[in-house]
Amino acid sequence: MKKLFIVIVTVLTISIFTACEKIEALESKPVSIPTTAEKTSPTKENGDDTMKVESADILKKNSYEFLSDSKNFQVEAETYQSAEGRIEIDVRVSKPKTYMKNVIVSGQLPINAYEVLYTPDLLITNILMKKSFSDKAVSKDFTISPSIKSPGGISAGRSFNLFPEETFEDAIAKLNEISIKVSWVDKRDKPHTEYIKTKIQIKRPK
Repeated sequence: MKKLFIVIVTVLTISIFTACEKIEALESKPVSIPTTAEKTSPTKENGDDTMKVESADILKKNSYEFLSDSKNFQVEAETYQSAEGRIEIDVRVSKPKTYMKNVIVSGQLPINAYEVLYTPDLLITNILMKKSFSDKAVSKDFTISPSIKSPGGISAGRSFNLFPEETFEDAIAKLNEISIKVSWVDKRDKPHTEYIKTKIQIKRPK
């Protein structure tokens, strides 16, 4: 009986000692904390990510990949100063020579625009409307062709704040050209994309 008691006590002691060792090992093991990227993974549905991808696509193109004009449509860009003193820039695709559905127009300003514009990015685009293209009404509004009277064109515009020390004249001196990407789908749902560089026209008040 005495021997059995000693055996039981010995087994319990060993079990307690082993459990303590496991606890110490767990406490000393470094905890893996997920990074911000692991916590939130951006998706294509994220608006900011969509615009970053669009901007990066234009910026990675070589100069020889940009056309001076298009045989499928007319593209133009203009700038003017708003009553509040901001600089407005509009990019417009019009006079289509072919059927163009779900038109995306994006313009990337030159890097030196950061010297005069108070902004985190230089992209002008209507790409966020793409999420609504499943809606027939919106899809119709973003479809142009020689046989369609309205809309006559598709445009994207953006308002930028100038640095306090900069004037509109200072800004337009550095904003004389814009890199444009135009994407659309034809009647057979085949995607098309063209890259064009054009001058930014200055719109003066009459």
